[in-house]
Amino acid sequence: MWIYKKVKIIFIITLLLNVTSCFELELENPNTVSEASFWKSENDLFQGVIAAYDALQLGGLYAGNIPVILTGLSDDGTGESTNEYYAPFRFKIFNSNIYLSEMMWIHFYAMIGRSYQVIDRAVLIEGENVKSIEAEAKFLVALAYYNLVAVYGENIAFVDRIQEASDFPERAEDGELYTLMEQLLNEAILELKLASEYSDADYGRVTKGAAQALLAKVYMQQKNFEYAEPLLKEIINSNEYELLPSYGDNFYENNGINKEAIFVINFLHDGPATESNRTTRHQGFSPREKLGTYGDVQPTQFVYESFLTELDIDGNPDPRLDVTLFHPGSTQLFIGEPYSWWESRFRNSEINTGYFKYSEQQFIENFATEFDGGTDFILIRYADVLLLYAEALNENGQTSEAYAYVDLVRQRSNMEPLSIAKPSLDKDSFLEQLKHERVVELSGEVTRFFDLKRWGMYNASNVERDPNFETFVNGRSDVQPIPQSELDLNKNLIQNPGY
Repeated sequence: MWIYKKVKIIFIITLLLNVTSCFELELENPNTVSEASFWKSENDLFQGVIAAYDALQLGGLYAGNIPVILTGLSDDGTGESTNEYYAPFRFKIFNSNIYLSEMMWIHFYAMIGRSYQVIDRAVLIEGENVKSIEAEAKFLVALAYYNLVAVYGENIAFVDRIQEASDFPERAEDGELYTLMEQLLNEAILELKLASEYSDADYGRVTKGAAQALLAKVYMQQKNFEYAEPLLKEIINSNEYELLPSYGDNFYENNGINKEAIFVINFLHDGPATESNRTTRHQGFSPREKLGTYGDVQPTQFVYESFLTELDIDGNPDPRLDVTLFHPGSTQLFIGEPYSWWESRFRNSEINTGYFKYSEQQFIENFATEFDGGTDFILIRYADVLLLYAEALNENGQTSEAYAYVDLVRQRSNMEPLSIAKPSLDKDSFLEQLKHERVVELSGEVTRFFDLKRWGMYNASNVERDPNFETFVNGRSDVQPIPQSELDLNKNLIQNPGY
C-alpha cells in the first residue's frame, strides 16, 4: 500500500521541519537536502502529502485512539476497565489525563501543519498532478478540523497557513472554521480524481467522492441539509461505489479494493512494526483486558438491545449482530475462546458484550501472541452515505423518496425493506427509525459521536441509553477542555466553559 512506500521520506521531511542547530559554525554540505531546496518538484509535493497522510496514524490517531475515544464518548461505547479511559468516558475532567487531553489536539494540528506545507508551496510548483495533490492536502485539513470542532468546539486555534515557531494563532470565532472547511472542500472537489481514475497502487488516497462526502457531513452537522443533499446524490449517481454483497467483508482484510470504502485509513498486512503485530486499534476493542488485549472500550447494552428489536426476513436475528458484537449467542471465538469462557470475566455484569467488528479474529493465532492483520479502517463508507442521503431527503420534505436508500442498506443484510416493514412514516418517525438504522449498520465506526451532536442528543438526557451520561454536565461536557499546555503557550486561546 502506497502510504508506507516512502516512510523514510516522511522522517526526512519531519526532521527538516523540526530540527534546529546549536552550532555557530556555518558549513553547508552541498549534498544535504534543506527545507529551501526540497520543495521544487511535483514529486517533492507528493512526498509532502504522504507525510500529511501519515499523521492519520501518528501516535495511534486512527490506529487505536480515535476509534476508542470517540466510541467511548458516545452512547455506543463504554470503558469498564479501570484505566485511563474510565474517567473521561464518564465525563470527568478530561485534563486530568494529559495523554488523552492532548493526543487529538496535537496530532490533528500536526496533520493541519503538514498539509499546509503542501498547500502553501503548491503555487510555486508546476506539474500535471500538482492541483490534485494540493486538493488532497485540503481534504486532510478539513478532516482534522471536522474532528477538532466536534471534540473541542468551534473556538479553537485558527490555522490556515504555514506556521512559524513565533506564531500564535488567533482563537476562531463561531462559524469561522466551518467556513474554512467548506472553502477547502469545495476547492478540493474541483481538482480531485474519481476513485476509478486512481490505480490500485494508489488505493486509499483522497478522491472526489471522499471530499463530497466530507463536505456533506460538514453541512449536515450545521443542519444545512439542502446543501448536503445534492452532494450525496452525486456520490450515489457517480457509480464509483457500491455496497459489498457481504456486510462483514468491510471489516476483514480481503487483499482487494473495497468498493464500499469511500475513504479509508490504509493499513498494511504484516507492515511496519507500528502497525502490524499487536496493533492497539484491534486490541482496544476487547471485551476486557484478558489474553493480552487492552479492553479499552466495550459496546453499551443499548447497542446490543438495538439488534434484538427486529428479526430478518427468515426469522433470525439481524445478521449484522454477529459481525458487530461478541455476544451471548455468538458462535465465533474471541482471542481463541468461546463466549462461555468470557461470560464470567466481564467487569460489569450488565455489559456482557464486546465489539467483534474490526477485531481481526481471523488473523489471531496462539491466543493473543500474534496479531498479524492489516484491515483498513473505513472512515467514510458508502452505506453511511446512503443513510445520510435518506436523512437529508427526509429533512428536506421528501420522506417517501428517502425509503429507497434505507431499503438498499437493510436488504443487503437480509432485513425486510423498510417500505414494507414500516410504510408511510411521517418525517419525525422516519428520523427516529433512521437513528436505529445507523446504530445497527455503523456502530463502532466513529459515526455515532457526530450523529448525537447533529441530532441534539449529546446531553445529559442520553443517560437513558448510556448510564455514563449520568455525570454529563450540560454546557460543559458538550466539548472537551482545550489542553492546558496549549493555553500556556498561546494566550489567544480561552478555556472552554466549565473547565
